[in-house]
Amino acid sequence: MDLQLSGRRALITGSSSGIGEAIARMLAQEGAIVVVHGRNRERAEKVAADIDAAGVAIGDLSTDEGATGVHMEAQHALGGSIEILVNNAGGSSTGNTSRTPLEIGVADWISNYHTNTLAAVRMVRLAVPDMVAAGFGRVIQVSSAVAIQPNNLGTDYSAAKAALNNFTVSLAGSLKGVGVTVNTVTPGVIMVDGLIRYARTKFGDPDMSVEEITQRLAEEKVFTLPPVGRLGIPQEVAMVACMLASPALGYVTGSNYRVDGGQVRSVV
Repeated sequence: MDLQLSGRRALITGSSSGIGEAIARMLAQEGAIVVVHGRNRERAEKVAADIDAAGVAIGDLSTDEGATGVHMEAQHALGGSIEILVNNAGGSSTGNTSRTPLEIGVADWISNYHTNTLAAVRMVRLAVPDMVAAGFGRVIQVSSAVAIQPNNLGTDYSAAKAALNNFTVSLAGSLKGVGVTVNTVTPGVIMVDGLIRYARTKFGDPDMSVEEITQRLAEEKVFTLPPVGRLGIPQEVAMVACMLASPALGYVTGSNYRVDGGQVRSVV
């Protein structure tokens, strides 16, 4: 199937590793002109060289200044305005998802909101006006299963991702008849490099395979396996993101596509 992405200009935030990298790679394979974003130039440039990207944009999206710089760098590398914006940058800004709501300080709530919600808001405010003017655009927000089905820990992160989901629906509703769609992709637990490194360190085996890691994590009850019986891989999230980026899907907007193996027990 031709997704009609050849020549389309795309910025994928947080694409120097993990899910973002997988999305950047797949968009590039489909013929899109891609800019890789990250905060570490060496890692971003390595991915960009590997996928023959148009360039890199380096900056911290949790600040207005950082987002503006990234937008300018991306436009310069693309040679034009952004047509496909994938808001993937995020994650727990504190690195601590083991605290209850009462143990999380207000500063950490604010920090996670800037990193996971306002980072996307900033990039939307910068990129979407050009999409509207051109009559075409795709905004894809990468959320998390905990935004829909939160647990009792790491609430500052899950609440920020829930706000991102809400933002998607509101933004999609405000962009009526202008050719710009906005959708969310919601991964469950994905076997990214960071999780693999964590498991190999935790279990003291630097050569553990993905299958062995999945089994041990389930046995140790670090994660509960979803109904499909395994954890996801970044390429599965990338497949859905590329589909939503396609000009052929102009009738899909304001939706949330879960890529979680059935982890979230919900009918919506």
